[in-house]
Formats: sequence, structure tokens, C-alpha cells
Amino acid sequence: MSNDLLDKKTEKLTLSSKKKWLWLGIVIALVNPILSGLIIGLAFWTEPELKKEAKTILVIAITWGLIVLYLSRWLVQQGYLPVY
Repeated sequence: MSNDLLDKKTEKLTLSSKKKWLWLGIVIALVNPILSGLIIGLAFWTEPELKKEAKTILVIAITWGLIVLYLSRWLVQQGYLPVY
């Protein structure tokens, strides 16, 4: 009886679907790439089972962040966005 209780306490938390967490991370990276995407990517990086997904999320977050930066600068130069 006590061995069963001990085994249940030492079980490792496993994720049911890596794809679900990958898509969640990608969506967060696209919505707010600078802060949230990097935080989620780095959090995934600390998990050994999610390193591949972390690389994907970090690449998407950094790439999308650069695209938004350059696009916003271009839109300001063209007069589509106001300068405050």
C-alpha cells in the first residue's frame, strides 16, 4: 500500500500532446512576439522533451518581431501610421 502511494508521488508530469503545446506557443509568438513569444520559447527550452518545439517558437517569435519592427517603420515613413 505505501509503495503504491510512493510511486504515485514520484510520477513525472507528461504532456498529452506536444503538437498542442507547439501550436499554442506559435500563436502566442505571433500575437506578441517580443515578450510573450520569447518567454514561452525559453520556458519550453528548459523542458528536455520540448527543445525542438522551443527552437521553432523562438525562430518564429524573433522573425515575426523583426518583420513587425521593419513594417511599422516603413508604414510610418509612408505616412500610414502617425508619429507620436
